[in-house]
Amino acid sequence: NKRGQVGPLGRIRRPLARAFAVKNSRVLELRHKLLVWSMDAQKNYYAHSREGTPPVEWHLLKDHLESTAKLARRFADDFDAGDWTYLTGLWHDLGKYSQEFQNMLFAANGVDAHIEKLGKVDHSTAGAKHAVATLGDRGKIIAYAIAGHHAGLVNGEDNKDSCLLSRLKKQIPDYSNGLRELPSVLNPPELSFTLDGTISNRQFAFRLSVFIRMIFSALVDADFLDTERFMEEGKSSWREGYPDLRTLNQR
Repeated sequence: NKRGQVGPLGRIRRPLARAFAVKNSRVLELRHKLLVWSMDAQKNYYAHSREGTPPVEWHLLKDHLESTAKLARRFADDFDAGDWTYLTGLWHDLGKYSQEFQNMLFAANGVDAHIEKLGKVDHSTAGAKHAVATLGDRGKIIAYAIAGHHAGLVNGEDNKDSCLLSRLKKQIPDYSNGLRELPSVLNPPELSFTLDGTISNRQFAFRLSVFIRMIFSALVDADFLDTERFMEEGKSSWREGYPDLRTLNQR
């Protein structure tokens, strides 16, 4: 070719060079963004993420646990279980403090990472184990609700790995970071009914089973509502401004 003229090969090379330059620039930009996100993720623990957003916009785990605990207590105060549901809410996602869960959440960066699926990190067994370790047999009341807060209430003991007995024996990732970040329990809650001879064993068992179901219900509602408030703030606002049942009953 004459000087100053571009041959067919040159006409191909130049656009390719520009394309590679743009691609490399985007790769470097993405690599820098991931580095910044990673540094931020090391400083905090998260409950939920929003796809395509940096961790600074994610749901802090401590905020989620404390908000869920307070909301669950509000639901349960009417049946004298506020202290029980507060601890249930406070401990329900303890397993998310594990490095394994945080790594998974960061890698997935998706809106469904708080739901346990095949291949996900078990984050509900930790709170159940901690409840029993802290409160003894009374902790099993809380453990039932926590262990089942995504999949549903489990049996106490059967031949399946999902039963509470198996879950309490299960080896899970370390969640001790949560015990350092969350408040300690100084006064364990008491049952409002006891097996003191005034009721039969059968009556006590029935009351206890209903009590556990009510705690479970309060936890599931509180967890869902606080998660929705973060994930879909607009939709969450639709639930406000309605009269309560007492007001409706007076009309």
